[in-house]
Amino acid sequence: MAEASELPLKRVVLSSSGLAQFTHAGEVAPGAALSLPVRVDQVDDVLKSLTLFAAPGTLGAVSLPGKTPLAELFRDLPFDQSALASQAALLNALVGAEVEIEGSVNAAGRIFRVEDEAAQLPNNGGVVNRHRLTLLTPKGMVQAILEDLTALRFADPATRAQVDKALTGLAGNRAKDLRTLSISLTGDAKAAAFSYVVAAPVWKTAYRLVLPKDGGKARLQGWGVLENLTGGDWKDVELTLVSGNPVALKQQLYTAVFVDRPEIPVSAGVRIVPKKDEAEARKSLRSGAPAYRAAPAPMAAMEKADGEADLYVPQTMGSAAQAPEAEEAATQVLYRFPGKVTLASGSTLMVPFVDADVSASRTFIYQRDTNERHPLAAVRLTNDGASALPGGIITAFESGSDGAANFAGDAQLPLLPKGATRFVTFALDGRTDIRRIDHGVTRARLGKAVGGTLTLTTKSRWAIDYEITPPATEDREVIIDEPRADGWKPLADTKDIEETATRLRQKVSAPAGKTTRTTLSRERVDFQTVVLTSLSPDEIVATLSGLENASPALKDTVAKLGVVVDTLAKLNSRKDEIDGERKKIADDQDRIRKNLASVGQGTDLGRRYLDLLKTQEDRLAAFSTEERKIEGDIAAANRKAEDIAQALVL
Repeated sequence: MAEASELPLKRVVLSSSGLAQFTHAGEVAPGAALSLPVRVDQVDDVLKSLTLFAAPGTLGAVSLPGKTPLAELFRDLPFDQSALASQAALLNALVGAEVEIEGSVNAAGRIFRVEDEAAQLPNNGGVVNRHRLTLLTPKGMVQAILEDLTALRFADPATRAQVDKALTGLAGNRAKDLRTLSISLTGDAKAAAFSYVVAAPVWKTAYRLVLPKDGGKARLQGWGVLENLTGGDWKDVELTLVSGNPVALKQQLYTAVFVDRPEIPVSAGVRIVPKKDEAEARKSLRSGAPAYRAAPAPMAAMEKADGEADLYVPQTMGSAAQAPEAEEAATQVLYRFPGKVTLASGSTLMVPFVDADVSASRTFIYQRDTNERHPLAAVRLTNDGASALPGGIITAFESGSDGAANFAGDAQLPLLPKGATRFVTFALDGRTDIRRIDHGVTRARLGKAVGGTLTLTTKSRWAIDYEITPPATEDREVIIDEPRADGWKPLADTKDIEETATRLRQKVSAPAGKTTRTTLSRERVDFQTVVLTSLSPDEIVATLSGLENASPALKDTVAKLGVVVDTLAKLNSRKDEIDGERKKIADDQDRIRKNLASVGQGTDLGRRYLDLLKTQEDRLAAFSTEERKIEGDIAAANRKAEDIAQALVL
């Protein structure tokens, strides 16, 4: 196998979504193997995204150690990793192996065991721990002290190879968090490149905005702040910053996955016991079918597809003072820096990606949820550049009379698409006072009725007054900024209104030294369909009573329904009286029956009780008759109410 070599890092693309694309490229020797050290936590991403570029027919396979290489290594060895803790532990793990020893004892034989023993040093010098090796030789058991031997060799080459394999594996696993991918090349490849995408720190955006003293263009400078946490230095690499939100997925490609399979019993033939022959007793037979396992298919070699790009070619070196090239793609913006970048591992770099004059105008925004009495000093920025600007923090400066830029405040710039306008607020204007008076919501209900169906139209109006008092010597353009409530619209004749997805803004000019009054009025129209005949008479009256478009027909209908409601109220009141009387009689009858059981029916008092019970039963029968009539009258009243509602035309 050709000696492995690492291709130099040529290009770094950092995304604001927390991903980074690294491209390595360079010349290679024919048949070379390329190596790529990767952190264990990034192997899944590399396996997902690694893309290789080379001449057609020169790409081989990509291999790397397993996720737990030591566990896999010792799985196939006759000893575990703990056996390499000491010479004695290894020999005890290899009991039965043939060895040759030299020193105080010269012998050859099989390891029987190694035992610890304590030996007394001369002149009461203390106790030392030693290890006694016992060998089984053709001449019998031979013992030797390991510490007194000058040489110990394994006689079997296979055993020596196993120990060497374990030691080599331990040495290669010292970098516990790294795995090295080996990319094999075949044929006569002279140049190659590969690219992969892994997680990386998000590059941050920090803007500087210098506002002119007397209007005009503002100076906007955007810096990208990035870190190199790859573990290796970036030396003369091409740098591209990407602002966007691509879909980023993870999958455990580096973890072995086994699919659960249902277990079924071993298929066997039916046990057959033939009848006994008079001449000979036959043995019973059991038949079975051997199991076969399909051999795995060989891995297909990775080859370069037709029409695929050739070896990655770096861009031409540009001047360090030259601005990066901005490219707006379908879902992201790319900033390609013309000069090469060098950044040591663990270091932070700040590079300018925007430096241009932008359209800006001073204004003041009043947001009650930010401050109830004062507006915010703001700038209306228009992106008249060639690409969108990513969101980020802004440090604002104001140009003084001496030409110096003085700190004005910090702000947040949301994503600013090409040609779009955004407000940037950076300070509180304590010299402008605003009083907000919320008059609440007033509602008007209109109705239209045909065939017993009422269509309700509710018109709501919400008015808020503002009193704006600017400084005595300065005019103010104030933007009243209120949340946009669902279903509410500004009145059609309201001027200088701007609607966004979440905000409603009204521009107000407030001359110096005066209090300017303005009103932000919104309206909302809701519709509701009510089937009047499905309501009770009193519900019909309640629904119709609050309408603003009352007509003679509506008033007549409400009056007729009022009579029905009164009738129903009296009928239901009488039902309640009957229920009360019936309960009293039931309680009284229960008392009389108890007394009757005590005195007996043949006594004078018992006969009086019987007469009283008969009188009460007659009253209960009369109640039942009256109730049936009341139920009929109630049903008739409800039908009358339905007819009245059905006949209403409004």
